[in-house]
Amino acid sequence: MSPLPPLSQVACTVRPWAQFPLDRALRGIRAAGFDAVALPVHGVTEVITPDTPAAAAAEVGDQIAGHGLTLSVLSHSAALDRSDAEALAALRRQIEHCARLGVPVLVDMSCTEPAAYERYLRLMRAGAPHAAEHGVTIAVKPHGGLTRTAADLLAVVHRVDHEAYRICWDPGNLVHYGGEPSARGLAEVAPWIVAVGARDHPGRGVGRGATTGAMPPAITPGDGIVDFTGLYRTLREHGFAGPSAVESVTRLGTVEALDSEAARAREVLCAAAEGRPAPQRPASRFARRSCSRIARAGDEELVGTARYFDRFLLVELPLPWPPGMGTPVWETERVPEPLRAALRAATRRTQDLGYEMKTMALAPDEEYSRPGHTRVLRFDRPPGPTAGLTRSEYHVPDGDAPALIDALFAPGPAPLERFAGARVDEVVRDLIVCTHASVDACCGTFGYPLYRQLRARHGSGGPVRVWRVSSFGGHRFAPSVIDLPEGRYWGNVSVERMDALVDRTGPVEDVLDMYRGWGCLRHRPEQVLEKELFRREGWSWVGRRFDLDTLDVDGPRIRFRATAQGLDGSERYEAVVAHTGTLPVLIGCDGTAGQVERYALEVLERAGRRVTV
Repeated sequence: MSPLPPLSQVACTVRPWAQFPLDRALRGIRAAGFDAVALPVHGVTEVITPDTPAAAAAEVGDQIAGHGLTLSVLSHSAALDRSDAEALAALRRQIEHCARLGVPVLVDMSCTEPAAYERYLRLMRAGAPHAAEHGVTIAVKPHGGLTRTAADLLAVVHRVDHEAYRICWDPGNLVHYGGEPSARGLAEVAPWIVAVGARDHPGRGVGRGATTGAMPPAITPGDGIVDFTGLYRTLREHGFAGPSAVESVTRLGTVEALDSEAARAREVLCAAAEGRPAPQRPASRFARRSCSRIARAGDEELVGTARYFDRFLLVELPLPWPPGMGTPVWETERVPEPLRAALRAATRRTQDLGYEMKTMALAPDEEYSRPGHTRVLRFDRPPGPTAGLTRSEYHVPDGDAPALIDALFAPGPAPLERFAGARVDEVVRDLIVCTHASVDACCGTFGYPLYRQLRARHGSGGPVRVWRVSSFGGHRFAPSVIDLPEGRYWGNVSVERMDALVDRTGPVEDVLDMYRGWGCLRHRPEQVLEKELFRREGWSWVGRRFDLDTLDVDGPRIRFRATAQGLDGSERYEAVVAHTGTLPVLIGCDGTAGQVERYALEVLERAGRRVTV
């Protein structure tokens, strides 16, 4: 049999470079030999969504073109936590992004909630004519729920029944969500396939993702159980000529290794399409390393790594929690659908206000928790100068948790009145420790032992509670702790020094090497400045209201004015923080590579004199 012709277009998503700026991802994609790029809708920070203004989307398109690449695929996730009209308007806006940027295929993530299946189908029936008018094809992906298997995909296409609604074949997802061989049903659905998401699957624990929601480790196409040669031969027999996009590659710890793996992924797909042997994987490629041990041995300072959020939402969810970071921890079938829906709606309402929120699972505690009840805590950063976050805490019967969350995120206070008796008004500190080992091994290896020690020594019968929580980032600094409602992050916390940290005794300088920064400050240079003020003022710094203004930016240097308010007056400072370069880092034990920007404080001067309040 003669070889098949080359693929018409082989793209790569930016997902393997998710920890890097978009420009670095595009450089890697181009260096790997690709001529096209696909933008996913989840798992990366710089994407085009329905809420992206047209001018901003055009800038992304220009940036892609500037690297000699074509944007061949955009993605869409149905906004089913909004009204039908809002969800349709969002879909239409994403279709219009495609049309303006010359993107022929909009890959849709389907629907995972049975209660929303009919709404999803109505949305696609309403949106497909708009796509056809703009020369765009919506291609639904196997993504669990409504589209677990090939048969599901075909049924959905028939029910939408429009020529602008077709299929994106993702064999790795079909194995993961459907628990079936990657080629099962391919011949039957091939006439409706217009794009390929080239994801492989390692084959271990096949089908587990249908209930956990977590993807298996990312691997380079050709290294798993998917037969890409057979896949493309079947597709070509049915006239396939659409784009293929590499979904993931093996994480090897450096950005240069990502570039190399992406090049190998491209060669694998081209070889499969042409019916020739694919390049072999080097035997040593799957080594795993402790990201925390590597970080401790490296040259990275912790300060500046505290993640900024306008809100934290902590909800008691029983262990075990699902693995993986690609899906929120509460998006698992173990969580009742009404609670999932309430959490999705809370996230959407927060985003609609322009805020960032981190939702975490809180492990029930024998002392703090009550059987049959769910504790919900919300922490908010107040506007203006702040000394920390405000707390709202409720403890309600499990069945009332969805309604409570809806009330907590409603526009006014009236919906919360029915929960007044469940409000908890104790004045406490909550020390939350990441022990989510199924996200990163270091969080279990180092986080859980610290949690046990902290809980035993400080978490009972006093003003401090100590909790196990799901991942909040910074695995390489495990064990990592957030002090709430203060909002300060600490990493590499040692048992020997945890008493000083909790009791705030001794020189603060003795623990500042563990200080990741204050989460009430959005940017790394701001956190660098705040750490120095913390060092100068000592523990009395805690509780002071703090505000920062950026005066000017001159090349790598940023000049700030800082105001700190205490009981006896206020202090003003002027400071200069300079960007000093970037540092490559290992983000996680799975080999995820990243880079951090480095800053140093150059000038810090007290301005004016103490003013009496």
